Amino acid sequence: MHARLIVSIVMCLVLNIVGVMGQLPVKAWIVMESEVHSYLLKANVQNVGHNSLTLRYIFEVTKKERAGDTKTIQKGIFTVLDKSISSLSESRISLSKGDKLMAKLLIYQDNLIVAQDSVVLQGDNY
Repeated sequence: MHARLIVSIVMCLVLNIVGVMGQLPVKAWIVMESEVHSYLLKANVQNVGHNSLTLRYIFEVTKKERAGDTKTIQKGIFTVLDKSISSLSESRISLSKGDKLMAKLLIYQDNLIVAQDSVVLQGDNY
């Protein structure tokens, strides 16, 4: 009985999140510009709908290296006009051989994720 109730609640939450992600006309992506041994990461969002939207974002960049991990988190509330693209944030980070870089962009409406993107790079790839 309890197992069915828990499964039902989880399914409702999953369907609710999937439903919202499919309903809002929002796209998110991370642009990477490569420089010598470093990258400039830009968090972008696009509203392809006909109404302005006020949303929240979290842009998290993590660098793992032998000496330890470095993490930066940038977040805020923004309004994106209808049929427009907005640049939300930028992060510049150096990358050496053996380092690992992970960037994650999450766009929220209330507490539900409505768009997202992520990037993972190995320092051996430059």
